[in-house]
Amino acid sequence: MSENMYEIKKYYAITLDPIHIGTGGSRLGRVDLPIIREPGTNLPKIPGTSLSGTARAYTAIATNRYLWKDGDTEYSCAGRGGGEKHCGKVNPACPVCIPYGFSKGTGYSMQGLAQFFDAHILFFPVASMAGPVWVTSPMALEGLGLQQEFQAPAVGFYPLGELLKNKLNFGWLMLNKGTGKGNLNELDQKGIPKVVTQRAVLVSDNLFSLIVNSNLEVRTSVSIDPQTGTAEEGALFTYEAIPRGTILKFEIVYNSGKTFRIAEKELKTEGNGDVGISWVKTQVEKGLKLFETLGIGGMGTRGMGRLKVLNLEKEDC
Repeated sequence: MSENMYEIKKYYAITLDPIHIGTGGSRLGRVDLPIIREPGTNLPKIPGTSLSGTARAYTAIATNRYLWKDGDTEYSCAGRGGGEKHCGKVNPACPVCIPYGFSKGTGYSMQGLAQFFDAHILFFPVASMAGPVWVTSPMALEGLGLQQEFQAPAVGFYPLGELLKNKLNFGWLMLNKGTGKGNLNELDQKGIPKVVTQRAVLVSDNLFSLIVNSNLEVRTSVSIDPQTGTAEEGALFTYEAIPRGTILKFEIVYNSGKTFRIAEKELKTEGNGDVGISWVKTQVEKGLKLFETLGIGGMGTRGMGRLKVLNLEKEDC
């Protein structure tokens, strides 16, 4: 029965631009505006909340629910809403409120039927003397469903693709080829560019975090004084980002709405169909599709943010 009540889908995505998901403030350190990281590994990530909030806004755009009217009542199903801004319609089901959830200030509320999880780095691009290589680790490859064990040398790299060199630099770090175990032959590409897997190298989990954090993109900006048209005194700042060409993976759990009752009403689609897993997924993927055009995270006006999800159900959704 559980197979019909929910579905777990694993998505793969490639950064078309650097991605900056900030920590929400400035800190003393190498950069003024760092990106968010996984506390246990110190690896950058995109939180599920960032994915969900952005996808919600984009689904609202794609379905004309961003700001809309039903009679004399104006709704905004994008964003957290609050109060009476979410329409919360169940028959026909709102393509934004039902997949992502809604809250009526004086009435009812509902948890979304789509559950988003954090996006983690799967393959990370690094410049080397042999050209770009994509670095990964046994921990990063966990959860792909590959029926084999990956082992990396404690200090060194193990080629997963066609790299034959015995020595490679990963930015400033020079490593020798070592003994390891594993290959990507079983990996379902899911749209991942072939060059990535051909030039993939395996390093230990400890080295992976070091290499990633040493090769993040760091940019410097300055505010301009509008009166003089020159750089404003003390307004120089730096910010970091996950670089272009990074492969990320994340999961979304899609729940069926067939058993839900909101204010004692069944969830129905237009045409009186059931709100099943397929309907929920279709609405969410309309939002995910716009990641590659409108972007995600901060610094969107400074050349950052576009993210292409590689294995959507329908490319034209």
